Amino acid sequence: MQRFKEYYEIGTDKYTKHTKKKTPGQVDEGPGKSESWEAGYKRRVVKTTKPEHKEKGYKWRIKGKDRSEISIKLYRDKPSYKEFTNQMKRVAGHEFGSR
Repeated sequence: MQRFKEYYEIGTDKYTKHTKKKTPGQVDEGPGKSESWEAGYKRRVVKTTKPEHKEKGYKWRIKGKDRSEISIKLYRDKPSYKEFTNQMKRVAGHEFGSR
């Protein structure tokens, strides 16, 4: 059996297709394919399932885009749409240096 690195040359179309199959449900990025803020709110604001979060009284979280196991922030009550947009702008500021 070939190892992943030997089988797929990183950056090729074959590699891209393979990784997209391994991460179903991801939103394709690029011109004309961006996710609306409202759709992002519905998809990324979820109830937490980790027992350690629940022990501390947290019931909701905003999950990461590329890595859904990452929690951007935890909440005791469901965050509002305005709070969601504020957190997304804060994270974008760290990523792109715009804030």
